[in-house]
Amino acid sequence: MAKNANVLIIRHGEKPATGTDLTVAGQERAQAYTVYFQNYSANGTSLKLNYLFAAADSNDSHRPRLTIEPLSKAIGVSIDASHKDKDYKQVADDIKGHSKYDNSNILICWHHEEILDLASKLGVDPTKLPSTANWPPRWPGSVYGWLLQISFDGNGNVQPSQTFCINEALMHDDTEAPPG
Repeated sequence: MAKNANVLIIRHGEKPATGTDLTVAGQERAQAYTVYFQNYSANGTSLKLNYLFAAADSNDSHRPRLTIEPLSKAIGVSIDASHKDKDYKQVADDIKGHSKYDNSNILICWHHEEILDLASKLGVDPTKLPSTANWPPRWPGSVYGWLLQISFDGNGNVQPSQTFCINEALMHDDTEAPPG
């Protein structure tokens, strides 16, 4: 398990009715992330991203990669987009199984249907989180502006007090607050 690490999980930017790309709002979100994540703090400390993951491009969507591509270019960190959308367990296993992720900060951009399962595979048990974690029981299809933060201690265990869901309040339509 990643020790002394933070994993941030976001959904890709807004999608059109058809096609693999982002809408204009999704492109704006992708651009906004370049500033948002370069100024993100965890536990009162500025967080520098060391690794980026996105679901692999498919015939249905390039959105996860497109969402964090501007950030990748801005911070000079390449995107690992080698895992298919439904292979989120492999991403979790990779992070949990390699010491290179110790003492690091990781951003994962994925499809909303798998995000909570991905968090579970990373070791999050929502029943062990405080009510202030605002952990959602599901991720609504209309929500793009939530961020999950998962923090791991020196033994690689999830730190419940530092694991939560927040509304990024990044875009004008990020109005739906996480449950809690």
